[in-house]
Amino acid sequence: MYAPMGGAVGGAGMGAGGAGMHGGGGVAMHGGQFQANGGMGSGGMAGGHIHNGVGAGTVNGMTYTGPFLTTSNTMATGILPGVMRPSGALMSDGAGTCSCSGCGQVGCAGGCASCMGCGGQVTSAGAQMAFVGDGRGDYITSTTYKYVGNGGGNLSLVSQEKRSCWPCLLGVLGLILLVGVALLCLQTSTTTIKSTGVTGLPKTCQFWGDPHLVTFDGARPSFYGGGEYWIVKNDAVKIQGRYEGTKYTLGLAATQKVAVGGSFIGDNIIEVEPMEEAYGGRILVNGQQVLKEFGTTSVGGATIVFDGVGVLVDQAASQWKKNIVHLSLPRGIHMEVFRWGNYIDMTINMRPLAGGQDGSCGNFNGQASDDTTQAIFERIGARIGEKEMLFSNRTPMAFTYEEKQMLKTCPKATLEEAERHCLRDLSGDPSEQLMESCKFDVCFGMNEHALREARTYATEADKQAAGDMSSTA
Repeated sequence: MYAPMGGAVGGAGMGAGGAGMHGGGGVAMHGGQFQANGGMGSGGMAGGHIHNGVGAGTVNGMTYTGPFLTTSNTMATGILPGVMRPSGALMSDGAGTCSCSGCGQVGCAGGCASCMGCGGQVTSAGAQMAFVGDGRGDYITSTTYKYVGNGGGNLSLVSQEKRSCWPCLLGVLGLILLVGVALLCLQTSTTTIKSTGVTGLPKTCQFWGDPHLVTFDGARPSFYGGGEYWIVKNDAVKIQGRYEGTKYTLGLAATQKVAVGGSFIGDNIIEVEPMEEAYGGRILVNGQQVLKEFGTTSVGGATIVFDGVGVLVDQAASQWKKNIVHLSLPRGIHMEVFRWGNYIDMTINMRPLAGGQDGSCGNFNGQASDDTTQAIFERIGARIGEKEMLFSNRTPMAFTYEEKQMLKTCPKATLEEAERHCLRDLSGDPSEQLMESCKFDVCFGMNEHALREARTYATEADKQAAGDMSSTA
């Protein structure tokens, strides 16, 4: 049975055969229907469906206005006071409050009916919408945007601002600068062997004459006093030199012998002496003579070649036969020892050593200014300590007339300072000759041509004994 939407559905309820709807009856609406499938039960609607439509009507004195949304909601038994509004929410003031935001209201009895199509949140006392996992719930969320014209809404499309890379680049540059400053701060001047931590290109330290030398860093100190000196001092690599005066140098020392040892060659000791027997005349390995003639031998990873091939350090010696010892040592160290009658010239080619180094060849730190004779003495001592000697014995000390006369010309303040340093830098109880020799080094160590000055004090006998050799220094 269908009736106009504006008509009343009378009575407190429509029973079977009463004035209401039964057995599929319904109420026609403007453009829609309010249909009770299965009829109207006593006191209310049962199993009813609300279909889309536009219209209005009254049930139990309550007015419902369209449009109505299609739902599959089942109305509970008994109609409670309420109002169905267009696209409204289902509300209840019965057993619990339920709502679907954005909808109108209708009464519910035992609980909240579904609010399909509202697009809002369904809530009930003690419960709220929660994520339960895909395929397990009854609702989904949906967000849409509607264009309403310039200035008619509260949302707009805004382009995202591009980020600049400059802050990142500046941060990296700042970090590099801080690291550089930290590294500079770690570098300090030392009075002991200093570890440079660098693995630079190999460089050469050169010895010739009485003895002139050029350190790895390019400084030109001299060591005119006699005795045993460190040439390269390192925890693993040990190279020592014996500097001793000759008649040809008026007592000023020349390099008379070299010894190589240390753990880098298995603590073996290699010694090379001048050619004349009066000054040694041998090549030794652990005290035993080897290579009496040209040839090759090896020990502890070191190869020793004795021949006549090589480029001279001092061209003034080119008039003599070449007798050259080539040492190819571990850690990329190469040495050439030029054996003359009563002294030797020498080159040492190597990279800076891990753990640092020092000696007559300097500390190999890239700074020539700290490779003075006095600075080297201050860092490692003026002579080799007794327990550190690679040589089996010390050379006898002598201090010539010419050296004594030169020492008198040393400025008083320098001489007093030299004495203080030598007392500190010489181990044990140094002899008078060793003290004088040490003071001579401090006073004249940076004078490359001290022999020329010594000649001014030489006696005629000494000049004749020196012969032409003194003119080459």
